[in-house]
Amino acid sequence: MDNRHRRGLARTVAQILSGLLLLLGSLTSSASAQDWVRTGTSLGVEKVRLAVPDFKPSTGDPQNTALLKTFNDTFWNDLDNSGVVELVSKSFYPLQVPGQPADVTFNLWNVPPPNAAMLAFGNLGAATSKITVQGWLYDVKNTGSPQVLGKQYTDVATDEGARLIAHKFADEIILRLGGGVPGIAESKIYFVSDRSGHKEIWVMDYDGSNQSQLTHVGSISFRRASPPTVPG
Repeated sequence: MDNRHRRGLARTVAQILSGLLLLLGSLTSSASAQDWVRTGTSLGVEKVRLAVPDFKPSTGDPQNTALLKTFNDTFWNDLDNSGVVELVSKSFYPLQVPGQPADVTFNLWNVPPPNAAMLAFGNLGAATSKITVQGWLYDVKNTGSPQVLGKQYTDVATDEGARLIAHKFADEIILRLGGGVPGIAESKIYFVSDRSGHKEIWVMDYDGSNQSQLTHVGSISFRRASPPTVPG
């Protein structure tokens, strides 16, 4: 299966799972939820219109370019796959995109052409072996008290670290805009593959990326063995 088909399959699976979670959440969520939480998958209701400009570099480290691309692509895809938001096309974005709260100009985002209800933005900076990401979610229709979410994450300065942070922040946003139902971006899929010559257990992110082999039995594995019990 090529990468394009794998991504398509991952998106379909993600949307089905998100729909089931959102339907369950709609049956159990409190009636006191924020009035802008009004979305779902295949529920016939309006999705939250969300603008997600690329995060900006916060340091001059040469690692930033590659790590930003990994983060921005993963973050966008996680939100797009979630089924709980309508992502505003980047072709509608203003030239000045924010990297921190002081950069936000509300009337560039909350009126056409973007006409966004929510804005997710932030910055990423690498320093030696670490990356730090600051991210915010703003209700740009509520100019008096816009902040819905503000988070800071730190991880290793690798593609895997950048993807993990993107998954975490995407899930935080989905939790708030999906009526309290957790996102699935941090989920892992375990599967059997014989690509190493034997059937072994592998793991990957929900979107098909970051695949790695877990077992090395050299025979046939259908499940990962539990760790030994340590006497108390």
